[in-house]
Amino acid sequence: MKCSACHSEDTRRSRRRGVREGITLRLKQQAPFRCLACGLRFVAKIEDRHSAAAPHYVSIADYLGLRGWARRVFTDYLILGGLGTFVLLTLVVLVFAFALGWIQPHFLLPEANSEQPHWSLGTGSKSAH
Repeated sequence: MKCSACHSEDTRRSRRRGVREGITLRLKQQAPFRCLACGLRFVAKIEDRHSAAAPHYVSIADYLGLRGWARRVFTDYLILGGLGTFVLLTLVVLVFAFALGWIQPHFLLPEANSEQPHWSLGTGSKSAH
């Protein structure tokens, strides 16, 4: 990889900054690099000869571009456990809402909807107002 400013080949991969840069660069198959000669940080296409282009495990925190304490705290188990807990609690609340009658599941019980709707879909006579 050559630096775009000084054309030195003395470059290394740089860390992605934030979630937006992490996701957009991964989608574009690009990565940030830093020139060790002039210090310029630039973005370039990932080449096959770099070890980063080979398939490897990327944690969820790395994929989201988390750094520092957030990267250490938000492990894959914590993120997936939190997401699983949220889904489970949502399902439990929905079951209780149906059981206690907070939500009327008319779409699940077609025989309860045997009444005619108050509006028509163009069938029937028009009334003058």
